[in-house]
Amino acid sequence: MGGTIGRTPEYFSFSQLNKIVDAFEGNKAPEAPSIRANALVSDQVNLGGAESQDVMILPGNGLMKSFKEIDSDSVANFLQGKGVEVEEKLDVLNGVTAKLDQKSIENLKEQGYQVYDNSPRSLLPSVPRLVNRDPGGKPWDMPKIDDVNWTGTSELHKQGLTGKGQVIAIIDSGYEHPAKPLVAWKDVVEGSDKPFDPNGHGTHVAGDAMKMAPDADLVGIRVMNAQGSGRPSDIVKGVQWAIQNKEKYNISVINMSLGGAPDGVPYYMDPINKAVEKAVESGISVVAAAGNSGPEQHTIGSPADDPKAFSIGAALNPTTVSDFSSRGPTDDNMSKPDIVAPGEFITSWAVPNSQLDKIATTVDTLRRMSPDQLRKLFTAKPDLIKALGLPKDLLKNDDTNVELITKTHLPPMYKPTPETLAGPGTSFASPEVAGIVADLRQGHPAASPDQVKDALMGTADNMGSQYGKLDQGSGFVRADKAHKKLA
Repeated sequence: MGGTIGRTPEYFSFSQLNKIVDAFEGNKAPEAPSIRANALVSDQVNLGGAESQDVMILPGNGLMKSFKEIDSDSVANFLQGKGVEVEEKLDVLNGVTAKLDQKSIENLKEQGYQVYDNSPRSLLPSVPRLVNRDPGGKPWDMPKIDDVNWTGTSELHKQGLTGKGQVIAIIDSGYEHPAKPLVAWKDVVEGSDKPFDPNGHGTHVAGDAMKMAPDADLVGIRVMNAQGSGRPSDIVKGVQWAIQNKEKYNISVINMSLGGAPDGVPYYMDPINKAVEKAVESGISVVAAAGNSGPEQHTIGSPADDPKAFSIGAALNPTTVSDFSSRGPTDDNMSKPDIVAPGEFITSWAVPNSQLDKIATTVDTLRRMSPDQLRKLFTAKPDLIKALGLPKDLLKNDDTNVELITKTHLPPMYKPTPETLAGPGTSFASPEVAGIVADLRQGHPAASPDQVKDALMGTADNMGSQYGKLDQGSGFVRADKAHKKLA
């Protein structure tokens, strides 16, 4: 399997992918709502006039002496006494959410409160456009991925380490798969009692974890809507729920295949990171996707930029780091990611008619078309050329080049079977490591989250001198070696 020809990846946002589906089906795609750019949180809220802003409010260190007892109730009562209309309490942070105008925000900051932007934004990373991959055969073919064997996880399975007795909480877009019932479900977004996943991302992520830990149990925690958007406070509430229910459901691992780009906020001030640290302190391993914004440095944001989070980059195979995998250092000049794992052409569960499945089905249909069929399609639906980001003069090429240009620029998403889909991203590398962590925690129940993380980092395979620590972390994950190290 060949590597990449030197280039910077291009990306499809989730809204762009949906426009491909709409153009293919002949629908008029609505304009996506404006979402505050990639920063997951910020303590700089810039609004004019009396416009209200969704915010999280936390007491600063200087305020601690103002309270007899610091908890979300006392903070909420104190703020309500100052005329703040509190929406929700965030127990894990001793804070609250609210809607405030700019003047109120500034007043609270002057009093020593930390105020964070809590407006909705996309929580899913963009999908890279992998140009010039050549796995042998046609350059747009899907290569063979042997992730269970490459990572040494098959050796753990032979020894009976399959995640039995461990519970992995998937904090994501939801869950919907009949073959694997959940042991618990929490919908932070809409409060649904029944598991569902209109986006499809969370179900794919869960299936990736199950590949590595087939006998582990799952908890589904939904924190984003069908379009993959949500509020930072919803993520905090998802982590909070996992901590509060840790003993009840025996939750030992959290996977977070979501997040944002670097935003200039120190990691220790980020509300999501604060919740992650509380989870690790409670004994839960938190595994987080590094992001898909590489190969440039300084592209890892929250929650993967927190030292306590186990931050996972992506690789095509044991010798090739994915160009799209986000690189360190973090805004705080820390080395991340921690390790890398398989993160391209990863096959897992699909939710029929979910947003992700519609996208994969459309892209796979295009890939299977003959050159003549593609020409006829683009002639009838010229908006599809624009939606795919193809050259405006595409149809001036002969049929052979129309096919080559189109199929080498498609999002690398496939439908191996009607029930599955394959795609790229650290979103899918992260849960593979989460599953491995569950296997290791089964075999070494006394090991702490940090000890498991250190064992995996200390035994990862270096991927070659062409990659530095900021590209590959400690290297490519090796579950079998980590098991021996923990013994």
